[in-house]
Amino acid sequence: MKDVARKFEDFLRSRDLRLTKQREAILEAIYATHKHVSADDLYDRLQRDERSKSLRISRATVYRTLSLLVDGGFIQALDIGRDHGTLYEHVLGHSHHDHMVCTECGKIIEFHDEELEIVQARAVERHGFLASSHRLNVFGTCRACQQD
Repeated sequence: MKDVARKFEDFLRSRDLRLTKQREAILEAIYATHKHVSADDLYDRLQRDERSKSLRISRATVYRTLSLLVDGGFIQALDIGRDHGTLYEHVLGHSHHDHMVCTECGKIIEFHDEELEIVQARAVERHGFLASSHRLNVFGTCRACQQD
C-alpha cells in the first residue's frame, strides 16, 4: 500500500496538489476492498471508520479524489447504467479483466477470455493502432434475472 500511496503522491505533485490525510484515507479505503464500490458507498464506509471520522471527509472530497485516482490510473470507473451509476475498483496489482453487467440487478461478473484478447490484438494490428489499454463491458441480463 505504501508504494501505491507514494505513486499517488507523485501523481498529485505533478498536478501541484498534495497528498492530504483525507486523500490518503480515501486511497486506503478503495484499496482495502476487492469489490466494485460507488462513491456513496465509499463515503459511508469512511464515515463509519474511526480513523477517518476524525478527518471530516466530505462527500465532495470523495468524488474529487476518486476522479484524481481515475485520472492517474490507480482505479477504474465502471458506468453500469441508469439505476446503478458508476462503480470503482482499484487496478494496480490486478490482472486485466473485463465485465459483464446485468442491467436488471446490477450484478457484475468479471471475466478474462484469451480468445477475445487475441481477436482484439489482431484488430489493433490490422488498423495500425497502438493500444495502451482497453475495456470491454458487456451489458445484458444475468442468469438469475432471466429466470425471474
